Amino acid sequence: MKDGTYDYDVIVIGTGMGGSAAGAISALNGMKTLILEKNPRPGGACSYYEKQGFKVDTGTHLFVHENHGPFGDLTRRLGMGTPIEFLFTKNTAQFKGLNIDVTLPKSMLAMIYKNVGPRLAWQIRINPIHYPGIFRLFYEIVTMKPHQIEAIYHISVEDFMKRYTRNPDIRILIGAVLGLYFIVPPWEASAGEAVWCLQQSFKGLSIKPVGYPRGGCVTIPSTFLKGAERHGAALRLSAGVRKINIVKGRVGGVTLNDGKEITARAVISTTNVRDTVEKLTGPQFFPAEYVQRVRKIKSSWTAVQAKIGVKKKLVDAGVLVGGVPLKLPGGALTDEDTRKFINQLDSGDFPDVLPIYAPVPSNYDPALAPEGCQLLTAVACAPTLDVPLKQGEQAWIDGMMNALYAMLPELRDNIIFCDTWTVNTLASWIGKSNGSAITTAQTPDQVAFKRPPHETPIKGLYLAGDCAGPAHGVGTELACQSGVDCGDLVSSHIYNHVI
Repeated sequence: MKDGTYDYDVIVIGTGMGGSAAGAISALNGMKTLILEKNPRPGGACSYYEKQGFKVDTGTHLFVHENHGPFGDLTRRLGMGTPIEFLFTKNTAQFKGLNIDVTLPKSMLAMIYKNVGPRLAWQIRINPIHYPGIFRLFYEIVTMKPHQIEAIYHISVEDFMKRYTRNPDIRILIGAVLGLYFIVPPWEASAGEAVWCLQQSFKGLSIKPVGYPRGGCVTIPSTFLKGAERHGAALRLSAGVRKINIVKGRVGGVTLNDGKEITARAVISTTNVRDTVEKLTGPQFFPAEYVQRVRKIKSSWTAVQAKIGVKKKLVDAGVLVGGVPLKLPGGALTDEDTRKFINQLDSGDFPDVLPIYAPVPSNYDPALAPEGCQLLTAVACAPTLDVPLKQGEQAWIDGMMNALYAMLPELRDNIIFCDTWTVNTLASWIGKSNGSAITTAQTPDQVAFKRPPHETPIKGLYLAGDCAGPAHGVGTELACQSGVDCGDLVSSHIYNHVI
């Protein structure tokens, strides 16, 4: 910076959902914008790699609102219409294990017509005496007004469930579904946030279920980046940031890993808040109270992953869900089982019950795999790197693979390749030191306006993505909306000479 002249108005660190969205909006608003990515490919947790004719996601995603949510809102603002094409499968999910074996059709109407709902209730042994409370719960979720949802943001899903049933096993079953969006247990998930997300999911669900973009997950942030470049933004790959520079108490720009300095009026960081404060900037530049609050931010769990190329089709649905043991001795997963599993997970002890979530991208877009083959992207819950693993990383990888072999008996003999990712592998790619899936977890005290704000105490330094801002939504959509909001805020501050 010389005599108040900057190389850029805005530098954005990261090209995941939050960074690509923030960069696109900054450019759209007339800011001279530079978007930096440390990896050779954009997208963060929505990036990809290619192997033996497969195009493999680095993360594990499906998408709830397609172009009806933040993704479509952003591309329309960028003047692109809705270029991201979302695809759907005949069957939404195949449940296998934990006493369940059923396939859900893509629409609610088809599920009712095929009598899947009653069969599912029977398999997990829900006593009909509980049906009225369950029906009342879902009716109220669908019909809740915004002020009613706001009133329950700051209570847990578990406490919310107590309004409808005192049966702990029913509470844990439905509570797990409500908390699934956030990768935290139901007693730590925000009820209001869960209801908001579920209510949004119900809109149009009878017509279209969860979807997946043609070309893979990277299509979404890549489209945002194309919009950013159309409006004048510059994108640099393999350009990791070593530090955020503070000059006379305000942001001055960044220093890259190669030592090059780039100046800017504002910097938007999309890693977790703790890494921004303690690694990229330095805690000495922030008020002590702010640093203490940052250190107390709770993250969600994360996962170990398996990217598996398969010789033939083994799953006839968009996602395989379930886990081991396949059969539970007492019937459905109980409150006691779940609490034991959570306690084991939180302590780094490999759990007795292991849930599996495995989207099948090639069932949505066959071009992601060679003809006749199938691509599985499986995950099993794991603690973040803040928690030492008692049995070591390989035990978690082996446990995940053994669960998949139990769920899909033909898998072992039909594998073309199997790339397993530890939490360390994921953390290294996404650049978030503890590897958490959602860096500011959506707990009752970390949702809506209780989330860390976009602005930091340092003038010109902002936060976006899944770490900050009062946006709502599931994972990738939360990050996208946060990026949009932050891009607008920074542009406004620059126009109005706030920074």
